[in-house]
Amino acid sequence: MYQTRLVCDACNGIMVTLDDLASAVYDLTSLTPQFGWKSEQPGTRACPVCRTTMTACRLIVEIDGAHEHPKPLLDRCTSHGLWFDHEELAMVLEKVATKGFGGAIGRTSKPREGAPIEQDRWGATFNRSGGWGGFH
Repeated sequence: MYQTRLVCDACNGIMVTLDDLASAVYDLTSLTPQFGWKSEQPGTRACPVCRTTMTACRLIVEIDGAHEHPKPLLDRCTSHGLWFDHEELAMVLEKVATKGFGGAIGRTSKPREGAPIEQDRWGATFNRSGGWGGFH
């Protein structure tokens, strides 16, 4: 468990509620997203919270009237959120990161020398002088 999120040490997957995902998108864009689903089909993975078989689907993220269609096929529990396999959450956040007012445009991938490194609540590394790193 990472904070209140369920994570799997073996596969680096994470269960994220829709509220948490909306907060992450808002943190990146300063815009409130709406979520939709496409290509829904019966899945095989059980929800780590309630053990109900989840639905496999593609996520649609609507931000400020534009629709983004991140590539990963995700597992969705209607009660508890989305399961992201290794790097799938990063793929979704990268797809929306350049939208809105808080987008990641112009941020450097390496911290400036001497800048203190911190980690935000999503596991992204950053430093106080504006440089961003990857998700861990």
